[in-house]
Amino acid sequence: MKESECDGKNKINDSKTKYNNSNILITNKTNSLNSKNKIKGDVNNQIFNAIKINEKEKEQLDNYELNNLDYEQAKKLDKRSFIQIYWSLLKREHPIIFTFITKDDHNIIFVKYSRFIFLLCTDMAMNVFFFSDETMHKMFLDYGKYNFIQQIPQITYSTIISKLIEIILCYLSLTDKHYYQIKDYKKISKSSMIGIIKCIRIKLAFFFGFTTLMFIFYWYLISCFCSVYQNTQIAFIKDSLLSFLLGNLIPFVIYLVSSLFRIFSLKSVKYKLECFYNFSNIIPFF
Repeated sequence: MKESECDGKNKINDSKTKYNNSNILITNKTNSLNSKNKIKGDVNNQIFNAIKINEKEKEQLDNYELNNLDYEQAKKLDKRSFIQIYWSLLKREHPIIFTFITKDDHNIIFVKYSRFIFLLCTDMAMNVFFFSDETMHKMFLDYGKYNFIQQIPQITYSTIISKLIEIILCYLSLTDKHYYQIKDYKKISKSSMIGIIKCIRIKLAFFFGFTTLMFIFYWYLISCFCSVYQNTQIAFIKDSLLSFLLGNLIPFVIYLVSSLFRIFSLKSVKYKLECFYNFSNIIPFF
């Protein structure tokens, strides 16, 4: 009886050990499956996070970067509406909006103010150049009355010359273009970055040198004109203000056309309108 009891106990113990071993195998398998699932989950999370990062990078492109994309890139990334594109161009190209409304555009604020004052003085000086003897003679015949129709050619010419000078000032004063060149510092060498910074310094030095000399010349020219032709001072001030007003109205029309060409080329599904897109990029010279 004792031997049979011992054999029974041994069988029970063997069955228990087998049961425990099977439980251990099952738990090991479940743990391995869980670990594999965790690894897969981690990989999926990494891929998902990478996609999120790429989407964030796309979202982080600002208006300047979107406006300067290639056509194929712009088709994928530029999802702005017509109003957003139009406003982005005005924020950089319209003198008043650019100077007093646009913020954090990577341009130096006191340079923006200097450029605005210089453009106002340029309109005044250009009106002096186009104030002919014939114009003053007609004003004398009209007993000093201001004739707007008569002054239209003078206002137009002075505005055109002022806009040409403004293009030169844009090249010398705008620094946002260089900011985007060095923004992705991983793609350019250290020497290239130093070269870009030197270029900015040289251009700003030329800007302040050029504007200082021209300010002195404008002051002398306008002072002499107003002292010699005292009866034309009111007409001169009106012409200068109208020239400045016309110069600030022109961008609304020009960049309206540019925005229309851009949105039309990007929203077209059937046709590839890259030529329209390239034309829209020509109008903002800087």
